[in-house]
Amino acid sequence: MMVSTEGTQYTISYDIAAYGAQDAPAHRFQAITTTGDIASELYVDMDTLVIENIETASEYRREGIATTLFEAAEEQLPEVLHSRPAHRTEEGHGWAEAVGGDTEDIEDEEDEDEDPWN
Repeated sequence: MMVSTEGTQYTISYDIAAYGAQDAPAHRFQAITTTGDIASELYVDMDTLVIENIETASEYRREGIATTLFEAAEEQLPEVLHSRPAHRTEEGHGWAEAVGGDTEDIEDEEDEDEDPWN
């Protein structure tokens, strides 16, 4: 299905793929432009259904493409959860707040004080 947001036309694809070479396979949703560029990718953990990563190429940002991928994931999967705020980048936190949706449960309150990036 061809989708268009802010002038960029793209199709949404789904497959199972690892985010990185060391990562486990995940649900992967991609927005692929008519020229074959990957405009945006969303990875969702296979077991927890928590978003592992969402990334949009700089030239396609602020067009709602990542939000469209999130909505596609919500339609296909039983649920899609945002990671806890302490585990998000500042930009990722802003996006999660903007698109809404549920956040993964906090199992260990002490874990919330960790800085996972350092």
